[in-house]
Amino acid sequence: MPNSTRLIWPDLLRSLSLLAMASFHFGYDLEALGFNPPLPLWWPDYARVIAATFLMLVGVSLWLAHGRGRRWRGFWTREAAIVAGAIAVTVVTYIAMPGFYVYFGILHSIAVCSLLAMACLRLPAIVTILLGLLALAMPYLFAMPQMNAPWLWWIGLSTRWGAAMDFVPVFPWLGWVLVGLGSAKLADAKGLLRRDLPHNAPLQRMTFIGRHSLAFYLIHQPVIYGSLALIAWMR
Repeated sequence: MPNSTRLIWPDLLRSLSLLAMASFHFGYDLEALGFNPPLPLWWPDYARVIAATFLMLVGVSLWLAHGRGRRWRGFWTREAAIVAGAIAVTVVTYIAMPGFYVYFGILHSIAVCSLLAMACLRLPAIVTILLGLLALAMPYLFAMPQMNAPWLWWIGLSTRWGAAMDFVPVFPWLGWVLVGLGSAKLADAKGLLRRDLPHNAPLQRMTFIGRHSLAFYLIHQPVIYGSLALIAWMR
């Protein structure tokens, strides 16, 4: 049974973002397995919008969890789970496709950006948002060939980097976490952040994926790809 004191709307938005991510991977897998014509040119932009939305929700969630006092035990428990998931993604994708593996994907980015965002927790909301906008602009302002060493790719200030199934470097993506964090501070100051949707059964059911976001993220792509690969093999 979901916690009746837990806000529904963040979990609902997280559920919708994860379902959108699954739809992106479904389309990508259909193309990879030869089921449909090439995907539209805007398909990569669709993925970027989904990632930006999800990372903004990371910032909002950090404020909801720690805005009234840092809860370090809960933070480190969540951080350890995300790091473990990120390592699992790297290992599995390296085994499956070593030339295209995920060396710094969205889970890696969430782990690092969450730590950096915690350092900004007590900054004024406008300062946090401005730092977020600066982070979004960093690759355009400060990318340089000196950052092209593979061990620096994760920062996001390189002018070239290796191929990967999923690459979400700290810059510019930290920017969306900080924009989400700063926006949450502003909304909380106006008494808007903690207003909620009705806690009825249909909405509670729709938040299930958002309440188990890490598990959904880890299993959805193997399930989608595996199912489609089986269908392709049976054709």
